[in-house]
Amino acid sequence: MGIISVVFGGLSILLSFIPCLGAYAMYSGIIATILSVIALVMANSAKASKMMAIIGLVISLGSIGIGYWRMQQLKEVGSALEKIGNDIKDSLNKK
Repeated sequence: MGIISVVFGGLSILLSFIPCLGAYAMYSGIIATILSVIALVMANSAKASKMMAIIGLVISLGSIGIGYWRMQQLKEVGSALEKIGNDIKDSLNKK
């Protein structure tokens, strides 16, 4: 289970650096975080090594942070484009 969380976290990190898709990394990061927590609980109850689960948790939390940052960037770009569109519309209406 720890290996699966590391894989999902790694894929989320890779997805977060793709332009316009980085915001969706937050959702796969949430899935990886849930898997990491489950793996951590299972390793704790079985007295097994928790290293992979902890690595998966750190990677998935990082991908959630990067995904959130990318989502905020997309919102800023959207509002800037909306402002530009309104300015163009206003300038055309004045003529």
